[in-house]
Amino acid sequence: MMVLCLDFGNSLMKYAWLDEARFLEGGTIENLNLQSVTKICKRHEIDSIILSSVIHVSEEIIRALNKWAPLHLLSTQSNTRIDYPLYDKSTLGVDRIALVEGAELLYPGNNHFSICLGTCITYNWVKDGKFKAGAISPGLMLRTKSMNNYTAHLPLITPQLDFPNLGQDTPSNLLAGTMHGMLLEIKGYINEIREKDPSISILICGGDAPYFLDKLKECAVQYEPHLIWKGLYALAKLNVKS
Repeated sequence: MMVLCLDFGNSLMKYAWLDEARFLEGGTIENLNLQSVTKICKRHEIDSIILSSVIHVSEEIIRALNKWAPLHLLSTQSNTRIDYPLYDKSTLGVDRIALVEGAELLYPGNNHFSICLGTCITYNWVKDGKFKAGAISPGLMLRTKSMNNYTAHLPLITPQLDFPNLGQDTPSNLLAGTMHGMLLEIKGYINEIREKDPSISILICGGDAPYFLDKLKECAVQYEPHLIWKGLYALAKLNVKS
């Protein structure tokens, strides 16, 4: 089954092609219009399309996608393999629904904890096939930009793979507070969840994840760069009517 997955987030509009849950290729959409949609849809034969969006998408684009293949607009009403008996699903972002479905596809029947480092950091705990709890905190760019925007003199720093625990000047202090602070936050959640469930599978994804992978090796975290795509693929199979 060839699925075109579309993920329109706060920062980027992305697409990916998956065939039988295998990631084939993907990219970003600079300008969302009929021309860009047509160009993407022509790349492969399409069995179905799924769209996850936290931004408004025009009816014109929706109609255009529907002409290429059966389309499902991911929402809190979509069919899922994960249950939400303890969580108000109507308040959950569709990106997080896709994340936990991707984790369930990769680790069926296992408890899992998915961490996504995007515009915001989201933590998503699934136990016994049920979404148990989660958390949201500012992502890397939100942290760096807010300190620059909401102060008179603090500079905007550039994230780096090699960052200090503590700095020796203002830029390195900002780098330490932002990046090492995020690392401590992530490790804190991992350690806390492992105390509750030592055998839980912990996955990490998102555009900022590579900054922290080397320093998270000791935590036995599985890096899954295509986690949301695999989740969207699984959701397409559950929801798209051919």
